[in-house]
Formats: sequence, C-alpha cells, structure tokens
Amino acid sequence: MLLSNKNNALLISIFFILIGILSRFYQLNFEDYWLDEMNSFWVADPNISLKEMISRRELTDATPLFFNLILKNYFKFFSYNPEIGRHVPLFFGILSIPFLGFLSYKVKKNGNSFLLTILLISINIYLIKYSQETRPYSLVFLLSVINLIIYYKVVSLDLNYYEKIYIFLLFILFSVLSLSSHPFVFIIFFSQIINSIYFWIVFKNKNILFFLSVPFILIIYFFTNYDYLVSLFAYGEGAYFYKQIGWEFFYNYYFSRFFGSKIMGLVYLSTLIFLIFRFRNKILLTPNNYLLLTFILIFSYIIPLSYSFIVRPILTDRYIIFVLASILILISTLIFEIDNKKLKIYLVMIVVLPTLVNHYIEIKFRVNTKPEFTKVIHSLKGNEVKNLSIFGSTQSHKLVENYLVNIDEFKKNNFKLLNIENLSSGSERIWILCYEPLTAFNCDISEEYKKVWALKDIKKMHLLNARLFEIKR
Repeated sequence: MLLSNKNNALLISIFFILIGILSRFYQLNFEDYWLDEMNSFWVADPNISLKEMISRRELTDATPLFFNLILKNYFKFFSYNPEIGRHVPLFFGILSIPFLGFLSYKVKKNGNSFLLTILLISINIYLIKYSQETRPYSLVFLLSVINLIIYYKVVSLDLNYYEKIYIFLLFILFSVLSLSSHPFVFIIFFSQIINSIYFWIVFKNKNILFFLSVPFILIIYFFTNYDYLVSLFAYGEGAYFYKQIGWEFFYNYYFSRFFGSKIMGLVYLSTLIFLIFRFRNKILLTPNNYLLLTFILIFSYIIPLSYSFIVRPILTDRYIIFVLASILILISTLIFEIDNKKLKIYLVMIVVLPTLVNHYIEIKFRVNTKPEFTKVIHSLKGNEVKNLSIFGSTQSHKLVENYLVNIDEFKKNNFKLLNIENLSSGSERIWILCYEPLTAFNCDISEEYKKVWALKDIKKMHLLNARLFEIKR
C-alpha cells in the first residue's frame, strides 16, 4: 500500500509539473520586450567582447552580469534573436518547479505538502510571467531555492566526513552563485546566519560547518564581484529609482502582485498569517526547518524597508522574488501540521480553488502590458515605405534600436533603420517610431522638423506609435 501511495504521489507530481511546464511554454512570446529586457538583450550581444559587455552593463544596468553572461553564451550557440532569448528564463523557471518541491520535502517530509507545493508553484502566475521575461529573476529564484536545499543539508547532523566536505564545497559554490545573481539574495544569507545563531543559542546546535563557510563565501563573492560592486556604488542614487513605499503597501506586502490580484493576495496573506500565528510556538521553541523560512519572510521586508526609509527607496517586488519560496512552502507544510481534518481540508480548498480559477483567467484572458513592436512592424510591412527611425536620442533609444533591428518581422520585410538627421537623397518618406514611456508620452516632433516634414499617417499600438512623415514640397 505504501509503494502504491508513493507511485500515486509520483504520478500526480509529474502531472502537476507538466502543467507548470505547459503554463510557462504557452504564450512564451505573447509580449514583446520592455526596456529592461532590451537592456539585457543589448548587454548580452554575442558579437561584442567581454570588456565591451561589462562597459554596456555599467552604462545601463544595476543588476549583476551573471545572467547576461549565460544569455550571451546562449545567443552565441544559437542566434541573436529576442524570441530565442526567452528560452533562458524559461529553462530556469521550469527547473524551479521540482527543486522547490524537493525543498518543501526537506522542510517537512510529507507527501501531501510536497504535492501542494508543486501545484502552487506550477500555477503561480507571477513565477510564470518571470519565466517568460528575459531578465535574471527566474535564475535568482532557482539559485535561491538550491542554496536553501544545500543549507538544510549543511546544518544536518547525519553527515559523514566525506559528505561534509562535499556539501561544504557545494554550499559555498551555490551561495556565491546565488549572491552573484542579485545583491538582494544577501537577505537569504543574513537569514541563514541569524537562523544558525538562534539554533546555537536556543537548541545548542552549533552548526560549525555553516559558520566555517561564511568567510569563504564572502571572500569569494567579493573577489569575483568586485567590479560589479564598485560600479553599483558608483551609480549612487541612480542605481534604484523607485518611489517611497506608501501606506497601501502595508495592506498586502506585494501579495497582490505575487498571486495575481488583490483577492488572491488577501487569500494567501491571511492564510499565511493564520498558520504562522497558530504554529508560532512550534516555529520558535522547537528545532524545525520552518524558522529559516520565517526569517527570510520577515527580513525580505524589514531590511529593504529600513534602507528605503533611512537612505532611499530600493524595494520592489521582483527584487525579493525568492520570498515566494518561503510563502509557498510555509503554507503547504504548515497546513498539514493541523490535526483538525476539516480545517485542513478547508484551508487546502480555500488556497487551491481560487488559485486554479485565477490561473485560468490570467492565461485565457491575458492582456498585453508591454510595447507592441512586432505588431506595429507587421502593420507596416504592406506599406512601400521601408525606412524607419526611432524618436529620441538618449542611451535608452539605442537599446530600442538594437532590439528593433533583431526582430524577425523587421529583418524578413527588409526594413531599414535610419537617422532622420542624416537621410539619403532618396529618403523623402519615413516612419518615426515612438516608444511612449521614453518620451513621457510626448511624440511630437520639434517645430524645426515640422517646417520640413508633413504628417501623412499614424498607427498606434500599446505604448507605441508609428507616424509616417513626408518631406514637404
């Protein structure tokens, strides 16, 4: 009977994972790139040197180089194409599903909580969308999960001498990798230190292997990321440009973003608070694996919020994407700590059913939120005018130009990207593309140009418009 149950659990987990994979594959390139993705695409150009790549990142991006190095090598192996770039975060997003399930089983060896974790991550719309965005956040989430898995192994007491060496080295490696994926992962590292100190003081579990790893991790990280850290501090206030947190934040703590809507955010937040409060004594007063996840949950908000109020705003939801691992696992495991069978079933249903409905709505009625470059280029392909120019001349417009000329729709229809100030003698008509957020939604050409150019046509898409101008005769 036990074998049969294990087989059933395996089949169900495979089914849930397949749902997660299909959800991430489906509509993979439904949206074009937004500016941050264009940034990654520009930095990861396989045709430039590593030195130039570093220079580009320092010029336009405050995130580490690690993800872009992976992206660059992927482009080099296949081709430099925006749609192909989406394969990289997709791969990391898919890998996160079984790894989070494994982490859940490390926290609490319960088949039901394992299956619930697999289901919740598979249909989490936030993680699905970041698996379809050419930015480092699906990698940050995956490496954070792997790091936590190895941490639980490092602090376990059932390792022989050779296993300790192997796990020790593995933990150092993945700690450095996860920290190199995004500086906010230091919140996890800090939480691990606090958790280990707490276990030492309260439960007399010294965790020598972990404390021994700390200086190695820090030295290797700072050595390998020295240039990045120097450039990050050089950014000063320009590194982060977020608005100060308002009072409304303290009603949902980004849960509405993490789970798709205000209602879904309320469901998960209230369930999580109830479970942590109900099992507060178990979490704080007995040796368990819940405490670390609770520390990560708390510090993911307290540390950046404190910095935001004291220095400058730095907190946004995607920077703490790893907190979803704590949220999903704490809910999935603590539910099955409840002895009351009816309450247990009720909580499972109140989490799962709305999540399934929300997942269907988000996938079925997905709305485009990014600039529609492919759509606007497609609308122009039947027009005899093949000359295009990007409105504006800032550094960000270079990212847009680089992205535009590498879109398949642009290349196969023989469009030409020109500078309106330096047109050839035969270029009397041209389409001016305006990416509205870059121009404060003001796409009017200057009075000087209006004396020379006449507006003949306009095509408007989401966050983007194309205007056909002709030289006045």
